[in-house]
Amino acid sequence: MAKPPSLLLPSAFSAQLISWNALDAQGFSTWDFLPGMRFGERAAWWRGGDERANPHEGLDIRGFLTGDGRRLPLGAGARVPVLWGGEVVSIAPDFLGASVFVAHERQDSEGRRLHSVYGHVEPRPGLTGGTLLRDGDEVGTIADPAGRGTAVPPHLHLTVALMCGGIVPENLDWNTMRDRGWVLLLDPLPILCGTMPPRGDGVRTTT
Repeated sequence: MAKPPSLLLPSAFSAQLISWNALDAQGFSTWDFLPGMRFGERAAWWRGGDERANPHEGLDIRGFLTGDGRRLPLGAGARVPVLWGGEVVSIAPDFLGASVFVAHERQDSEGRRLHSVYGHVEPRPGLTGGTLLRDGDEVGTIADPAGRGTAVPPHLHLTVALMCGGIVPENLDWNTMRDRGWVLLLDPLPILCGTMPPRGDGVRTTT
């Protein structure tokens, strides 16, 4: 699905994710994606590739590859920046932590407002609905799923979407995100790769 280029302005997201979590010091080379981690894919990567109930609504960022070929996790506790400045409009629990929904000022020609969603995080202290975030502010940290009765490893789920104005912010959750009458999902991968330091294409899919 094509992204509206006028809406998706440059972001320091990927560079901040690398810098804040000292991934360069560990030999960061590229982001590492298993089949099923990318937008629209159906494989449940944490269950050996069994099919998901729904196509993936975003991008799962779990780890990276080093220059010498090691696969390393981003890990629980990793700090997560916001893609662009905006307003936190909802914080909803999910099965690994919480999902933070941020509304941005940009709209498309049909009046749908740009949103970004950060799933499976521990929101930073004091973050609530109505909190205003500037470019580069911290959303929270990747949640630790230990004790939640799941074998899914810690990771960040990133969604970017255009949403109709009739959605009540307090009702935003993953059921809402699957309603195509209200939400147009966009592929976050070009944004992630477009914010990479100049060291290659910034993404690799492995099995």
